[in-house]
Amino acid sequence: MAIYERQLRDRERRRQQIIAASKRVFVSKGIKATIKDIAEEAELSPGTLYIYFKNKDELYASLSIRLLKHLNLRLQRVKETREMPLQQRLRAVRDALRESYEIDPPVFITLSHLQASETLDNISPDMLDQIMGLLRQSLGTLADIFADEIHAGGVQTRDPQQFALVLWALFSGLVLWEESKRTLDPRKDFLKPTLELAFEVFGRGLRPCVADSEAVSAGVHDHNHRES
Repeated sequence: MAIYERQLRDRERRRQQIIAASKRVFVSKGIKATIKDIAEEAELSPGTLYIYFKNKDELYASLSIRLLKHLNLRLQRVKETREMPLQQRLRAVRDALRESYEIDPPVFITLSHLQASETLDNISPDMLDQIMGLLRQSLGTLADIFADEIHAGGVQTRDPQQFALVLWALFSGLVLWEESKRTLDPRKDFLKPTLELAFEVFGRGLRPCVADSEAVSAGVHDHNHRES
């Protein structure tokens, strides 16, 4: 039993060694990096890498799993704070997303690229199920947060899943924009001020429209008048 447990630990240690090496290579060479590049960085043979990962795309995709797990925990905490005002909850969501990005910017950028690429078509079903399950969990938690606010009457009565998708797309787009701006000045934080403004504008857009509220009130009044 002790030998088997040691083998499991050694296997996991080797797997983490490969993931760490792949991260360094993808950061320096991008998605064009090869298995050979990663094997050389990990000081292993290419054949050893194929024991642990189906192909380069699967290795590329695996980098996002730990980050998504962390993000889901942070979003779940926001979901549980139902007593917070809407704007405060939105700021908490913003901070959860930004914290996940700041933990490992290259990996979050990898995740943003991953959703818009064909990489997901080339990974094993188990890896795909894990990644998509974590993404669905993140979006589902965001949707639950918006559903709470819709129920409380502070947000437009729309599909909360759509709100979640728009917010996720907003953040992912800003992260990719941040990546491009770093080439201008790597010392400057372009993301934080833009993110604050984006969430402020997004929050305003969630509020029920005055015209809609007046139309609803007028409809109720007209209905009551006809009944009387």
